Amino acid sequence: MDKEKQGWRLRNPRVSSPLWHAPLPKWRRHLEDMVQRLSARNQARVFFRADDIGAAGQSFDTLCALFREHGVPLALAVVPAWLSDARMTRLLASAPMHETLWGWHQHGWRHVNWQKTGKKSEFGDQRPLEKQWRDIWHGHMKLLDIFHDRLLPVFTPPWNRCSAATLEVLVRLGFQAVSTTDPLPKAGKPANQLRNLRIAVDLHTRKHHDGAADYAALVQELGAALSKDTPAGIMIHHQRMTSFAFDFLDELLRQLRLSGKAEFLSFQDLLKNP
Repeated sequence: MDKEKQGWRLRNPRVSSPLWHAPLPKWRRHLEDMVQRLSARNQARVFFRADDIGAAGQSFDTLCALFREHGVPLALAVVPAWLSDARMTRLLASAPMHETLWGWHQHGWRHVNWQKTGKKSEFGDQRPLEKQWRDIWHGHMKLLDIFHDRLLPVFTPPWNRCSAATLEVLVRLGFQAVSTTDPLPKAGKPANQLRNLRIAVDLHTRKHHDGAADYAALVQELGAALSKDTPAGIMIHHQRMTSFAFDFLDELLRQLRLSGKAEFLSFQDLLKNP
């Protein structure tokens, strides 16, 4: 892991949140204080989801090496249209298919915004059901051909948004769960039986301009999410991760693991147990 850590020291992505531009004073101490405040009796349940998987590179390699070092599972949300044979070979070099850490699942089709108004969504309420069906089916078939039984029946919609029509399509195609930041839209049976592997904390697509204030807010969000009875989902965008972002994630995993106060869950675990 030393080589990977040396590599992430040089990370300067084109787009990143102000929070991650430079290490903040006493950031480790504040993180440690949050972990120490967690209940020793009731283990926090936590899972991690990495979005926009399609083209590997140094940041993806480092992310996988980091989770492998800590032995923590990572759900990988793959954009099917972004994959080529060469890209797939490169992805699997960092996250081999035989390793059980990786929760491969579908992340839309092309990650394209089709909403003419309002918030971005690839599968929003302005998209006809038949077009949603076509795109989700194409993506599902492509990923099945690559991952076979390693593909999980989970759908992460781009921008964490979808419509009731999307849920109907997913049920017909045999999906068991969706992973979003917000509650699912209301849908009729049996679509309302889809589970939501809900994300509670967004690490890297944060829009606050004051890095110090945002760090305080992030630590508070993590503490609140990890203190709940429900599993706490943490969302990662590796393309936006700076050196400090990697340092923080490394420290968060280390402290949670050493504290004994957290149970790390995979998407496979979440599908088996509520």
